[in-house]
Amino acid sequence: MPTDTTQHSAPSPTTVAALGDTTVKHDSVVAPKAHRAQYLSGFPKQGGNDTTFQHINQMQVIEVPNQGNARGHNSSPLHDTGSMIMFLLSCLFLITSYRLGHVYIANLMHNMFSIKGKDDLYSDHTVSDTRIIVALIINTCLMEGLLMFYALSWYNPQLTLALQSSVFLHVFVLVVSAALFITLQLFLYRLLGFTFSDDKLTELWVGGFLASQSTLGLMLFPIVVVTLVFPSTIKLMLTLAIILYILARVIFIWKGFRIFFNYLSSSIYFILYLCAVEIVPPLLALAGTVYVCSIL
Repeated sequence: MPTDTTQHSAPSPTTVAALGDTTVKHDSVVAPKAHRAQYLSGFPKQGGNDTTFQHINQMQVIEVPNQGNARGHNSSPLHDTGSMIMFLLSCLFLITSYRLGHVYIANLMHNMFSIKGKDDLYSDHTVSDTRIIVALIINTCLMEGLLMFYALSWYNPQLTLALQSSVFLHVFVLVVSAALFITLQLFLYRLLGFTFSDDKLTELWVGGFLASQSTLGLMLFPIVVVTLVFPSTIKLMLTLAIILYILARVIFIWKGFRIFFNYLSSSIYFILYLCAVEIVPPLLALAGTVYVCSIL
């Protein structure tokens, strides 16, 4: 039977030259070099710089977030549908009333400061003026209500969670409170005028009050817009709002002083008026508003 034979030939001179002095046997094969496995127990820790490689089985496959209580979204009137509907309706009412009552707006400064023209003060008074006055007062109440919402959150942090839990309810209550306060003041001024003065001076005094409140609402409008869009400016905006409110009250009080102060003996009545009408009622209204908001 034929058998398979393998003939081993001697290497060529070229191979011998390449291998140098190594002699290859006819019945042997060059064994490959063994590859030593690296990092069987993980990546080694290396130093020399600020990086340290962790062991591979200690590395996190998924990052585990830090545990903690969930943080809710800070709600504000800007994100509340009801509050923004009231804001837009007030702007719409004011814009539609402007065309018919622009004359009254043009005379706001005159009504705030002047004490002249007492005989024909309301000779050109029309229904359009009444409509624009109502629109301006509603705008003032809304601006004061929105700013009061932010003021309570800023100056009384304990009410923040309660305010943010029901934004529309608190804004609505604050707006209604501002409207009731202005209405109460208007009634009180007419009562004082009816008791201590005549109708013409009373109408002049009340007209100055309405003009000062209307102008206050118009000046508070850009402050409210900035506060809604940029809540980080709340401290500055509230400071400006407080200054404008005090300025409006001082202008109105000064006009009343010019109208009713005729004799030196009137100073006693004027001081009593300041304490009983201009200082105590706002403080009581503020305390009552804070209390109502705290129990809602």
